[in-house]
Amino acid sequence: MAGNGGIIGPVNTVTNGCAACGSAPGVWQMNTVYNFVKNSNWVYNFATQDYMVVAGGGGGGVIRGGGGGAGGYSASGYGPAPLQGCALTSKYGTFAVTVGGGGAGMIWNPATAGVKGTDSTYSTITSTGGGFGAGRQHSASYIAAGPGGSGGGGGVCSPVCGAAGTACQGSAGGNAVSAQDGGGGGGVLAVGGNAKGRGGGNGGAGAPNAISGTATFYGGGGGGGDQNTPNQGAGGNGGGGAGGVAPGSAGTSGTANTGGGGGGSADDCSPTSAGNGGTGGPGVVIIRSPTSFTTDSACAPVAYDGTDYIGTFKASTNINIGTANPFIGLDYLVVAGGGGGSNQRGGGGGAGGVRGSFPGGTKLFLAPGPHTVQVGAGGTSGGPPGDSDTAGGAGEPSYIGSITATGGGQGAGGPTNAASGGSGGGGKGAASNPAICGGSGNTPALSSPISPVQGFDGGDAGPHPGSPYSAGGGGGASAVGGAGNSPLSNGNPGGGNGGAGLANSISGASVTYGGGGGGGTYTPQGSGGLGGTGGGGDAGDDCKATEAGEVNTGGGGGGGAFTNGQPANDISGAGGSGIVILRIADACKPGSFAVAPGTNTSAPAPGSTTIATFTVDGTLTL
Repeated sequence: MAGNGGIIGPVNTVTNGCAACGSAPGVWQMNTVYNFVKNSNWVYNFATQDYMVVAGGGGGGVIRGGGGGAGGYSASGYGPAPLQGCALTSKYGTFAVTVGGGGAGMIWNPATAGVKGTDSTYSTITSTGGGFGAGRQHSASYIAAGPGGSGGGGGVCSPVCGAAGTACQGSAGGNAVSAQDGGGGGGVLAVGGNAKGRGGGNGGAGAPNAISGTATFYGGGGGGGDQNTPNQGAGGNGGGGAGGVAPGSAGTSGTANTGGGGGGSADDCSPTSAGNGGTGGPGVVIIRSPTSFTTDSACAPVAYDGTDYIGTFKASTNINIGTANPFIGLDYLVVAGGGGGSNQRGGGGGAGGVRGSFPGGTKLFLAPGPHTVQVGAGGTSGGPPGDSDTAGGAGEPSYIGSITATGGGQGAGGPTNAASGGSGGGGKGAASNPAICGGSGNTPALSSPISPVQGFDGGDAGPHPGSPYSAGGGGGASAVGGAGNSPLSNGNPGGGNGGAGLANSISGASVTYGGGGGGGTYTPQGSGGLGGTGGGGDAGDDCKATEAGEVNTGGGGGGGAFTNGQPANDISGAGGSGIVILRIADACKPGSFAVAPGTNTSAPAPGSTTIATFTVDGTLTL
């Protein structure tokens, strides 16, 4: 017994100093096990993880100050290839994740220097906080831009040069122009813009990354402050804050959890008061692994896409690798609110984006507990009076969990261009108007199992003796909106039809969603465009009033006409509200399954399933 370390049973052997064959079945001597563990040779479970680690952005400077630099960026598996590192492999267990905060912007009075963003860390990966922008304080001290993940931009009344970024994490800040405007903070992919002489430099561009399941930009630099023209530096794509515009305006803060730099404030070099620099945006850490894990905070939710677990850390906490996370799969249909049409030969509203999994696609996976459901409202109409040449409004998004559909773009009206969205709005028909082009659909680009896009472009306005008099139809979930028609035989044009929607049977019956609104036209002889199948509203004309998009279809509103003596028909239609429908197998439905409030419903469906239908905002409990 003594030779067996006090353990009765056959003694396992050791091969090359490690537990044989990568496993440890049978009975082992206690001393042997102790030595294996002490020397890290015992058998462990390991998990492979891709990551994106973004640090907090730097604060902006003051007095036409430099923009703050973006937080440093490190990633594997996703994002621009030149910046991709190797995936991590770690043992099962609990590990700390640190999410860096954004640096405070410089304060003019009382004199307070700008602050560098805080580092973000996970395992062996550390991303460096963004550098602060240059500026001048009330005490007349001049503060040079600070280095960081990306460097801060140079300031007018301070050393004009931007600061350096960190190799493979970010870029340098832009330079100021003496006695003019501040330079932009550096971004992940691009150096901050130099001041434009009569305008602050733009923040450097951030990097796109789809590790979360949706392509999103991170790490844009803050814009440089302006002197006395409305030409401040824009924040870099990826959450950078814009620079301030005189008199006395502060820089805009970077967007939360993007690592964007804060914008520099405006004003003269010797002001009696000055706005503060914008605060840098806090960073974010996203971890993706086929191995299940949990976190210790509601600020670090974990999603599951059917293959990988995806944790989004918006605050510092722990990750518990190898801990079971019991997700529940549901089929889904998510339809956003349709865009409103616009008055007086106005473009038709674009349909709300349509995304779904049924039948047979990858489901939406949600953890047990309550989940917020938003049903997007339709965009507003141009509104009375009918002779007002006003534009409608864009539709609102619908979402549950990681699935979001984008609201439809409004049709063009007055000087307002057609908006992009889930589907784009139609262009405006007018004798002389630049807003003749339809808006882009599938913006941002989102796909789902039922379609590679969530919607299509709006139609352009059509010609009428050299001028675009007939408006385009709004885009639909399955087709582009129709262009305004060429003149008819009587010399008057017809509006373009709305794009067709997309049919889906998740509810148990085939229903079409996401039709575009018809485009308005010049009457009395011309006809308004017809709404697309799927709830799109018809445009008005002398013979009929304009229609709104159908409720809970995401249909776009019809464009208003230009009639002789019937101003009510010149008013455009509002967009139709969206809808969210979820379908779960009864065998997988937990006893806590519930839908609220009572306007929303839960009902049995064919195939031993249950369907939850949300026609207004609510909560799904699993």
